[in-house]
Order: sequence, then structure tokens, then C-alpha cells
Amino acid sequence: MTLSIYLFPFFSLLLLWVWYRRRNDSRHSPPGPPKDPLIGHLRHMPAAQAPFVFHDWAKIYGDVMQLKVLGKSIIVLDSLQAAVGLLDKRGAIYSDRPPLPLYELLGWNYMLSFMRYGETFTRHRQVYQAFFSRQQCAEFEPIQTEEAHRLVRNILSSETDDYGSVLSRYTTGILVQVVAGHKITSDDDHYLELSKMVYQVFSVTGAPGGTPIDFIPALRHLPGWFPGAYYAGVARAWQPVVRQLYDYPYESVQQEKEAGNASPSFLLSRLQEIENNTTQLTPEEIKGAAATLFGAELPTRSAIAVFLLAMVLYPECQIIAHKEIDSVVGASRLPTFSDRGDLPYIECILQETLRWNPVAPLGVPHRSTQDDVYRGMFIPKGSIIFANIRGMALDENTYKDPTKFIPERFIPSPAGPGEPEFGSLFGFGRRRCPALHFVERNLWIAIVSILATCTVSNAVDEKGNIIVPEATMSDGVDSYPKDLRCLIKPRSRSAEGLIAETALVD
Repeated sequence: MTLSIYLFPFFSLLLLWVWYRRRNDSRHSPPGPPKDPLIGHLRHMPAAQAPFVFHDWAKIYGDVMQLKVLGKSIIVLDSLQAAVGLLDKRGAIYSDRPPLPLYELLGWNYMLSFMRYGETFTRHRQVYQAFFSRQQCAEFEPIQTEEAHRLVRNILSSETDDYGSVLSRYTTGILVQVVAGHKITSDDDHYLELSKMVYQVFSVTGAPGGTPIDFIPALRHLPGWFPGAYYAGVARAWQPVVRQLYDYPYESVQQEKEAGNASPSFLLSRLQEIENNTTQLTPEEIKGAAATLFGAELPTRSAIAVFLLAMVLYPECQIIAHKEIDSVVGASRLPTFSDRGDLPYIECILQETLRWNPVAPLGVPHRSTQDDVYRGMFIPKGSIIFANIRGMALDENTYKDPTKFIPERFIPSPAGPGEPEFGSLFGFGRRRCPALHFVERNLWIAIVSILATCTVSNAVDEKGNIIVPEATMSDGVDSYPKDLRCLIKPRSRSAEGLIAETALVD
């Protein structure tokens, strides 16, 4: 009886404290859609086109939303202001990645994109920043220009109206030279086959952090036929491809180095550092660092595809671009990187390509490493943070008519609207892409080379009907136009002659 007298107020206070904490957290948590008991928003999580669904929800609940799935806190940021406020300005606690059991099962170890935040991440990022600095990127211009000319030649000689493989040949050709010092000279090159397989891996393994295995890690140990473990079976089936991506470039450059015929490259520099004992990276880390760069081929390929789609649907942009190139460059040569500052409309086309249909609409999620309060809203430690890049691109408060492709929106005022460039695609804070200057240059030289020599128009079906593709993109970490059928022809005989001459030089 005496014990009950003491225990009753204790448990009453405990229940009151629990009730207060839940009430307090609930009161100050970010808003979100109604959820179910225990499982939270599990039933309501979009199975497809999640960025669009999140953006629609944001119109109701605000640009900082919270979802709960099996007790895990998921924060969706739908505005640039919110993403900068948390991921940039508070990067010390928002630069981590959540555990990604599916990608770990695949073997994506030591890839910067998926790496947890810490000393290893910092070492890798410093290596990339040094290798892809603005000054260093200038040394890649001959490679990028040569491959851009080859891209145009391959486009014009293509027998298909869907140019996916041609674009992959371009992006892979640049990366293989920069990463491994290898020049692709044949369509049978093993690196092209490896690139194709890596694309398939990303296509079949779901978005990072968005599969059942990411929420219930124990599923990774079960056979693929078990309910919820489908992606575990997929990951195990594709492990050999990921392993090959790690081993093949490293071992090839190592053999060339030993034979004394290795060309300058990212991998050769790392191997020389090992030999001179001037690196903290292990061989396995170096393999992962190189694999990260090969993974960058996918969004570059997709962005050029988005550009081609835009040219089909908005042909008036080509007319303006052609006039600018003719005025600055003339008809006797092809554009070079030295022309970039004198071609502002081409720059606007590049920026609008990145914004109009972002190729990484949700990116890779961040993770908070401590409790935080933002705008009076409580964000618990361990929350998974998604920056809805697609939602930011559709922000009507920032971009007028956001669903339309309007390069002029970026012309500075008073000559133009002066809308802000769309840098969100390259990430935020300490997770911002360290090779963004390199990637942008790959895109720019491809776009300007195509515009200088070609006209992009609608394809025609077997009955002679004009094909008007829809501006819709695939789901996943790498978003690609669902329909890229188009017709690309030389602008003129002189343009055709200029691009043909490059075959004799390149």
C-alpha cells in the first residue's frame, strides 16, 4: 500500500511528461498530410513521380513538411530558401547521409555520393576539388571539344531518331579519358558496355533511401521472392557489375603504368601518390572515387537529352541561338570555350535546361545528426532530408510560367526578367558536387556544338505523321525523357562541312 502511494504519483508524472513531450513535439513539428497509426505515412508515400506529389503537398502544408514512415522522420524541403537555410547554412548537422542498406548490398562503397559524412568523406572531397578546380578543368577542354565534335558527327550519322546511345558515347568518352586516360575509338569498347550496365543498375535498383530495404534493413538478408525483399535479389544479381566498375579501370591503368604507357588521368595520379606515399586513400577507396566519377556520366547524358527535347518543343529558341552564334562565331569555324563569355543566350539555354526538367529531381537524401529547430519547427536527430529539386524548379514565386522552357528568364535586369540561375541541381552545402565546373563544361560545349551545326525538329512516324513528344521524365535517381524521338539535320552545307573537317583533326 505504501509502495503504491509512491508509485502512483511517479507514474502519473511520467505519463504527464510523455504526453507533454508528444504534444510539444507534435505542436512544433513541420506540418504534413494526415497519417495512419503506427505505420504513419507508409500507405501514402507515392509509388511514382514523388517530386510532383511532394510539390502538390507543399502547396497545402508548406515548403518544410514532415512525413513519418514506421517511426522514421522524413523532412521534405520544397523551396530553395528552406534548402539553403538547412543544408547550406547549417551544413555541420545536415551533411550526413542516411544508411543506404540497398546500395551497401550492391557494393557502392566509397562512392562520394552515398558516403556517410566524416573524415573519409572529407578526404575524398578534397581530392575531387583539387582535380576539378576551375584551373584544372581548363586542361580538359581539348578532350571535351574533340568529343563534342564526335558527338555531332555521330548524331548526324545515326540511323535512329532516339539518340540515347549516342549521348552515352559522348559522356563516357570524356569521362574515360579524364578518369582512366583511355580514348574510346570503337563502339565495341568495353567501357561503353560497362557504362550501359551501370545505367541499368541505377534503373532497376530504385531511388536511394526509398526502397523497403532502406526502411527495414533486415530484408537485405532475405531471398528476393520474400515480400518486401525484391530489391535485395536485384542488388545481389547486379553486384558483379558494380565490382567490375571498381576493378576494371583501376587494374587497366595499373597495368599501363607498369608497362610505362599510361596517359595522364585521375587514376594515374592516385597510383603515383600511392607509390610516393603521399595519399591517405587506400586502393579500394581510390576505386570507389573513380567509380563515383563514372556515375557522373548518367546525369550529363540525361541533361543533353532534356536540351534536345526542349529544342523540339520550343524551336523558336534555336532561331535566337543560331543568330547569336552566327554573329559571334561566324560561319568559318566552330565555337570554342573562349567564346563562352560572348554567348549569353547559349548560357541561358544551358541554365534553363538544368531547371526545366531536373535530371536529379530528388537527389540523394541528407540526414540530420542532431535535434534542430527551424522557423520554430522541431526537426529530430536522424531525420531523412529530401531536397525536392523538382519542386524548386516549379516555384511560381521564383520562376514565371515554370513549366515552360524560357531561356530569356535568366537575362539580367533591366534587359530581362533577371530570374536566378538554377544551381540546385548540383546539391547543397558540403554535399554540393565538387566536379560541377567540369560537368557544366561538358554540357555547354555539347549544346553549343549542336546548335552551331544542327537543326533539331520533330521526328515523323512511318505514316508521315509528325511526332510531338511529351515533356515527361522517367522516375529514379537519374531522370531521363520518356520520349526523345526527334530529327536532327545539318543547319547548312557550310556547317556540315565544318563538322566533317573535325574528323580529320580529332
